[in-house]
Amino acid sequence: MKRTFSLICVVLLIAAMFAGCGAPAANPAATNAPAATQAPAATQAPAATQAPAATEAPAATEAPAATAEPVPDSPYHFAKGNFKTDADGLAAEKYDYELPLTTTDEVLTYWMTCYVSQYLPEGGFAELPLPTEVQNRTGVHIEYVVIDPSALRENFGVLLASDDLCDITCGARSYYPGIFKDAILEEEYFINVYDYKDYCPNFIYEVVKDPDDKDTIRSIFTEKNLITSFICLNADPKLTEGPFCRGDWLKKVGMNQEDIITFDDLHDLLKAFQVECGCAHPFTLFQNLEVGGCASFVGYDTYCTTSGLYYVVRDGKVYLANTESNDLKMVTLLYNWVKEGIMDPNWASYSGFTDIDAMLDDGTLGYCIDGGVAMGTHNARLPAGTDPWVPLHKPTEFKDQVLHLGFKTSRVGWGSAAVSTKCENIELACTWIDWHYGEEGSFLYGYGVQGVSWDYNEDGDIRITDFIATHPAYYGMIMTVYSLNHLCDPGLRIDYSMKMDINADVPGNVAFFESQPHDNACYYPSTITYTKEQTEELDQYRNDIQTFISEHYLMFVDGSAPLSEWDNYRSELDAIGLGNLLSVVQEAYDDYMAE
Repeated sequence: MKRTFSLICVVLLIAAMFAGCGAPAANPAATNAPAATQAPAATQAPAATQAPAATEAPAATEAPAATAEPVPDSPYHFAKGNFKTDADGLAAEKYDYELPLTTTDEVLTYWMTCYVSQYLPEGGFAELPLPTEVQNRTGVHIEYVVIDPSALRENFGVLLASDDLCDITCGARSYYPGIFKDAILEEEYFINVYDYKDYCPNFIYEVVKDPDDKDTIRSIFTEKNLITSFICLNADPKLTEGPFCRGDWLKKVGMNQEDIITFDDLHDLLKAFQVECGCAHPFTLFQNLEVGGCASFVGYDTYCTTSGLYYVVRDGKVYLANTESNDLKMVTLLYNWVKEGIMDPNWASYSGFTDIDAMLDDGTLGYCIDGGVAMGTHNARLPAGTDPWVPLHKPTEFKDQVLHLGFKTSRVGWGSAAVSTKCENIELACTWIDWHYGEEGSFLYGYGVQGVSWDYNEDGDIRITDFIATHPAYYGMIMTVYSLNHLCDPGLRIDYSMKMDINADVPGNVAFFESQPHDNACYYPSTITYTKEQTEELDQYRNDIQTFISEHYLMFVDGSAPLSEWDNYRSELDAIGLGNLLSVVQEAYDDYMAE
């Protein structure tokens, strides 16, 4: 069936273009981008910046290290045959590549995006310190094909239909029009990474090093012998996100962090901010309530968001958020808060945190959901001597409640890359990507180039430079071009945010969040996959149900639909196929749990 739907793709693409369809721009590039912000000069880099000691690998099970066959005068330093494997032939240790990886002049093409393209140098992405340093060390020549975020899906469709994909494509699994494993097994657009596991031991090891981390293993291994993409992995995931409130206001109203446990407690705090601190509307949500992926308001064992279809599990039964009695409790609470004025009546006009950034600095807001490491930036903007924003617990329905959602952290990140079957040197492409996951590569991609984005302080500790920490694009975004772009690219993501002076409080915040009683009893595994038949059946209902919820659930919050119409809302969901959808999802969940 290889390439059988290319013509279909062309037809669909043309139709989409005439319909004006396309992915929304995350940060579209300006037509005439201003000159790049001047970065400090890089210090003379040694052959390899000293990286932290490697994590001790578990002993290999049964299979010893393979003996490498000598390759006389080879221009490549591949890993094959030079590392220990387990009984399944998977890497049982990290591999330290000899550099350069190649001495040839081969060029690999790399399809990617940039969310801060207005800050790129005149010569483009390749002239930045990081890609320059990567080429100097690895010897691999990369031609970066940088596509504007708003044009990714359309451009991918054109390349796919014309069978002209780059050697390496970031995010291919997100833009492929169908089940992505078919792009490997049936259409053969991309390689099965598993078939090249001898050329990517660092990636494989990072996936399988903890046998108890089923979520990571199942996310990467679509089937036992199938890996569709290189996926960005978080080196050390922590729960850094959670609610915060103004510390000076908390003190002014005579409360402390441990006083705010339940939704009723939070209501009293917000009311006090309104009355005693003169804050008209001390709190807001967004046009989809909580931003997708955030989970602070989970005290009713459901998710408070309409940004997608979010499932929860209670006693083995799968439910859909925004459809059950617990969701009626949530929407009733929010409606009353809007009516009282403690929640901003303009909540539906805010699409995300960037829309309220200034409101967290000028006293417009006193409470923020999911502030995380970003609160360090806001604390730095407070007047000298002002108490900083402080973390609060996620509100519960009642005291002594164990939260069953909102604390799941994952090693699986956003970025990914698939290698084209037409790549003339697949082994080199896999090796270059795998270097991103090794000790030296992950350190370089984690922090960037020494003297530009980081340096050692007088105590010998790594510190992010002021150039990054105070950058107008916000440090988290500008680091997507000065270090690993974890939103797009594959690699092992090191959390550099802890190496910033403004985030000195983050470790304490993490400990505070984790101290709240919690488990993952209601968590629906994100690694559940559906069969082709299940996917086809789900596709009959998902869009209609998502659209109906996003249009009607929010009407209960703003009062345009009375709460008395909840039963009618629920009946209409049944009529458009909610029961059928949940039946398929339940079947997939049961199969997953039985494995």
